[in-house]
Amino acid sequence: MKVSVIISTFNSAKTIEDTLKSVISQDWPDLQIIIQDGKSTDDTGTIVAKYPIAMAGWQSEPDNGIYDAMNKGIRRATGDVIAVLNSDDVWLPGTLERINSVFLRNPDVGIVSGSIEVWEDSPGGTKVVLRSSLLYLRKNMTIQHPATFVRRNVYERVGFFNTRYRFSADYDFVLRCLEANVPWIILDDVFVRMRAGGKGTTFNFDDWAIRRSYKLSSVVSESIICTNSFVRYLLRKIILKIFGRRTLSTFRGYLWKKRIYR
Repeated sequence: MKVSVIISTFNSAKTIEDTLKSVISQDWPDLQIIIQDGKSTDDTGTIVAKYPIAMAGWQSEPDNGIYDAMNKGIRRATGDVIAVLNSDDVWLPGTLERINSVFLRNPDVGIVSGSIEVWEDSPGGTKVVLRSSLLYLRKNMTIQHPATFVRRNVYERVGFFNTRYRFSADYDFVLRCLEANVPWIILDDVFVRMRAGGKGTTFNFDDWAIRRSYKLSSVVSESIICTNSFVRYLLRKIILKIFGRRTLSTFRGYLWKKRIYR
């Protein structure tokens, strides 16, 4: 099974090498690495050039956000299965071997999703394992996208990421796949270590717009969800500004202990 992994980068010099090492160390015999760079101005390209298998898939040009970059990468992918990995995330050892075995045993399955470990890149930082689930998508995006592997023919069938959503196009893609009845397997295996930050901890209105477009919730429940999200976002900002990063880490750890899904 040929695997294509798409890594979107923009000024990722501080983290891209760890990401590439985690991919190359899978020692997979048929692997395509696609680096879709948004015209970085730091040493991202220089670091990628150290790894010929990665440099072979390097393309650097302006894009219209991360999902536009992912779409460009998908168009260039030639693998049977496509993975999308952030430029500051890493695959855990044995990830591709496990994924390959699942797809081989289930030839009709289009998507396989696992869990991620989210951690704070700071001394004493907290961490949490977040699982994937198809049961709670009515409330939020509960598929862990960096730990999700998709057959290329699924993209050909349901389309790519909708770039009108700047932060949550993966949520929309997941819901489209469910509407199309794409067979899906959820695993408990942790495939990815992911630094805290990004869409999962940032308040935005994309999730609201997506839930409303799929008629997943009422206006009242959406108001409650959005208010709670916005309050948590403000609390994090206030705690960081007044009490500092260590207190924010403690607060985040308290919230994370009650979470199973993103």
